[in-house]
Amino acid sequence: MMTWAQARELATELALAATGDEPAVRRAAERRLEQLDGRSWLLLNEAARSSVRVGGPRGSRAAAPTATTLLAAAVSSFAADGRIRQRAARTLAREGSRTATAALAVRLLDHVPQVREETRRALLPRLDTDHAEAVLDVLLAGRARRHAPAALGWVRDVLLTRLSTAELVSALVRSDRRAVRRWAYALGREHRLLTADELLAAVRRDPDQWLRAACAQWLMEVAAPAELRALLTAKSVEARLVALTRVPDEDLDDEDLLLLLADRSPRVRDQARWRGRRRGIDAADWYRGRLALPGTPAHVLAACLDGLAAVGGAGDLAAFTSRLRHPGVGVRAAAVTGVGAYADRDEALALLGPVLLDSSPRVSLTAASALLRIRAPQSAADAAWASDQPWSRRAAWRMVRGHGSWDRVEADLRAAGDGDPRLASLGLVGIHDWLATGAATTWAVLSDTQRRRIRDGLTAAPLDDTTRGTLAFHAGIGLRPPPAPVREDDAPTATATTAADRPGRPARRWAGLFRRR
Repeated sequence: MMTWAQARELATELALAATGDEPAVRRAAERRLEQLDGRSWLLLNEAARSSVRVGGPRGSRAAAPTATTLLAAAVSSFAADGRIRQRAARTLAREGSRTATAALAVRLLDHVPQVREETRRALLPRLDTDHAEAVLDVLLAGRARRHAPAALGWVRDVLLTRLSTAELVSALVRSDRRAVRRWAYALGREHRLLTADELLAAVRRDPDQWLRAACAQWLMEVAAPAELRALLTAKSVEARLVALTRVPDEDLDDEDLLLLLADRSPRVRDQARWRGRRRGIDAADWYRGRLALPGTPAHVLAACLDGLAAVGGAGDLAAFTSRLRHPGVGVRAAAVTGVGAYADRDEALALLGPVLLDSSPRVSLTAASALLRIRAPQSAADAAWASDQPWSRRAAWRMVRGHGSWDRVEADLRAAGDGDPRLASLGLVGIHDWLATGAATTWAVLSDTQRRRIRDGLTAAPLDDTTRGTLAFHAGIGLRPPPAPVREDDAPTATATTAADRPGRPARRWAGLFRRR
């Protein structure tokens, strides 16, 4: 995906190549244009207008090239002067390449009516299956722009007068451009042209996650129950959820449902347990049986432990504690969840405190969440704060900060001074967020111990003087500024009295009122 900096650099290169006299450089620049997608064309247009300003007012960095080649015409179409863009559209109309078509599509969104009208005349003869993809890719990338709805409507109307809807959909659902493919599938669904087999193929193989989910939903409109059943093994989570939700009970075998109890997706497992309860299936008993089988893959163990944590009981605690040191990260994380759910508070503190030092960030953070749910004391995170592992210190920060009130402030201050850039950033953001939203409602009384720790944190954290002073004010902590260095010759003598030491006239007047007579 092209960035703004890359677009500015490319705009400069294209302008120099278009105004130069080196054919090899010009051909290389044209190849760069051939590789652009719709979003990149729009970004390049903005970058050329704002930085290179081809053909713009006096003082611009590149003059408008003579539009005698494809590259020169494309670069001229980015010019600040609308008259140059209009002439460039006429030149691009004589070029039959997809690059010229994409450059013209950008001008359909132009703010000058004359340029848009010239572009429509240029595009009208070439709107067919060969060029529709390039035009739609640009317009769909800029669909939020002012003139995009009208341009898209015009292109669609022209295409449908020349092609049948079935022909257009069939040609564009195979496009490499994601936005064009989505548009084509939506058009096919609107006209009820997509068969169950086509939708099922998209659900199973399309690389676009959004399109897989959408086709799974649309499949319910045209598929028979047996065809929906095929989605139970689809790659897409959304597709498996659709099948699990919509397939009738008589078409759903118990064996299929039991396998989905250990699906990789928590959402699918939840839905499978719900359907299992309706059919009298004891999910917890099935999980226990599967955990007892030797050689069960790690991902199945993790799914079963996670499911058992949701529907099991205190009697299953041994199944979780025995796997806190399993080599699989997912298994250890699920075991931590189960311990937090079924162990009593003291046992959970003893078991999960050391897990904050786990070699996996996922497991460490899961332990922090479990400890937070049982309101573990700050001391449970002391070893994690002292760890060399940044993720263990982040887990300690999450656990302590979750207590709220002054614990949150203390955790953020401690994190802000941490050597890990990510944790330090989280701490600084937390401090500023607390000052903006939580400082005025933090009423808890600070203990002397925590007051001292917050004072130390204020000194160690990389805060500006304003932030440090504001936080100290809310906490009721006095920060003594360091004494200013005093030169020996400027120091007052013991008997001398400077003007700054003498009270002013108002002070002397008020002092006289209270002088003992």
